[in-house]
Amino acid sequence: MNLNDFFNELRRRNVFKGTVSYLVFSWVLLQVIAILTPIINAPVWVGKMILIILIVLLPVWVCISWFFEITADGIKKTRNVPKEKSITQKTGQKLNTFIIAFLALAIILLFVDRFRLRSQKNEPTIALETNPEKSIAVLPFSDMSPNKQQGYFADGLAEEVLNSLVKINELQVTSRTSAFSFKNKAMDLSEIAKTLQVAYILEGSVRSQDSVIRVSVNLVETKGDNNIWSQSWEKELKNIFKIQNEIAEAVAENLQLRILDKIIPKAEEPNTDAYTLFLEGRHIFHNNFDDSSLLKAEQLLNKSLAIDSTYAPALITLGNIYHSKNNFGIIDYEEAKKLTYQVAEKAIQADSTYAETYAFLSLLSLEYENDIGKAGRLAEKALRLEPNNETALHRASEVALLRGNTEEAIAIHKKVITLDPINAGNYYSLANTYYMAKKFKEAEIAIKESIDLNAHQDVAYSLYALILINQKRYKEALEVIKKEPLEGFRLHIEAIVYHLLGDEEKSNAALTKMINEYEKAWSFQIAGTYAVLQDKEKMYYWLEKARTYNDLGLIELPNEPMFEAYRNETRFKEFMKKLDYKY
Repeated sequence: MNLNDFFNELRRRNVFKGTVSYLVFSWVLLQVIAILTPIINAPVWVGKMILIILIVLLPVWVCISWFFEITADGIKKTRNVPKEKSITQKTGQKLNTFIIAFLALAIILLFVDRFRLRSQKNEPTIALETNPEKSIAVLPFSDMSPNKQQGYFADGLAEEVLNSLVKINELQVTSRTSAFSFKNKAMDLSEIAKTLQVAYILEGSVRSQDSVIRVSVNLVETKGDNNIWSQSWEKELKNIFKIQNEIAEAVAENLQLRILDKIIPKAEEPNTDAYTLFLEGRHIFHNNFDDSSLLKAEQLLNKSLAIDSTYAPALITLGNIYHSKNNFGIIDYEEAKKLTYQVAEKAIQADSTYAETYAFLSLLSLEYENDIGKAGRLAEKALRLEPNNETALHRASEVALLRGNTEEAIAIHKKVITLDPINAGNYYSLANTYYMAKKFKEAEIAIKESIDLNAHQDVAYSLYALILINQKRYKEALEVIKKEPLEGFRLHIEAIVYHLLGDEEKSNAALTKMINEYEKAWSFQIAGTYAVLQDKEKMYYWLEKARTYNDLGLIELPNEPMFEAYRNETRFKEFMKKLDYKY
């Protein structure tokens, strides 16, 4: 048989069509597996194993196509079928139909797969893995100035170095709150490293006099307490940005990290007076939480921006001050909304690469627009700029929780705790997420961690009491709520606990006082109290009040366990529509 005859015999026996049909079927099967694997949580090796099996079976199928033929009497060896009785032509037509049908299915699956990939790209991609081998804490720099009046400046420089290092994706940087908690504490670096769980520590000192600044830094490998790099700079104050960039680049080089041109911005020469005012204002805002401190910080930030109105960190710090003033009741909802959006828009115009701006806008989208989808997109944008940005991670967790993705929300919070391990607020947020997910045992562990780190924080005891209430531990909850600093929340819990204990007189007294003194500030909590008291009409009345007062607590309504019994009611669903949450 010559080559031409052999080729014709391959066609007659439908070997080519059989092979094509096998390949098309295999491709469709693999596409179906690829689409279904993440949905059913099948292990990755399943698809790989099927691919290997299909490859191994391909030559077997080709041999079967050559040696066997489908006849009217069943499958027979080709050599035993006379050519005049062969129906290979009809079989070939059927194979053509099979190939066309599966090709059409393949095209449909291709579109489905493309849509799936595009949808995945639109979702926040949050890197939840940690890298303890390349982790670092930047401790507050010591103030070595003669009059010891430059503490805010030393802290500010250390924080700016920290902010530069955060932009390096490969580096796990401990957040400011945890790192700066060791200020003025006599502790060994090894002990600090163990508490923060970091492999490296950067410490330094600042001496500022007249217009000259001297900065000294040491990079310590904590495992062996080895000083692996140290350097000093003495420059005019106007070159402060250049110093902080040089420090960040030197640290990265010594940790053998890849630095791209866009990771650490080029040094600028800021206005010295504006930058100093910014550092002082931010220092007051970070370290004081009373009304007068907020006003003082605001004044300093406004003075800084009057000199240089294009410095994004100053604008966003001012925005956070406005947001805090709203929380403290110093300014109302509408004024806070206007002021916060104004500074955020100016910050984007000043620097479109500043991650904190998008994290801040994500918060505003949640609280002022009820736009969960927009908040998620903004948090994702911030995390693309800085994958370890703690503020953006908090927003991403909130978005995940509001979308019902509780496991994702919890995982993000756990990463935040890795970055900021001794921040009481992070454990509170984790406890609150567990509470919303109705995982009350886990919530109790987290809230205890939070209180151990800070026994005087607002709202923590209120959440702790609610966690105990949901475990029917009412007497314990009553003891816990006595420690709550905020009276409004204390009355809210007392009204609930006394009702559950059967003491309606004390329950009514607490609720009446709460309404008389905190109607506007805690209207959402009043609605929640009536929800537990099973007074449906008053619950809906106060939910409407909360909507009228623009109570920010309404953002928790989709997940708050106090309202669980009412979620499937038509009236509750209609109220949720009024809130116009955009997912």
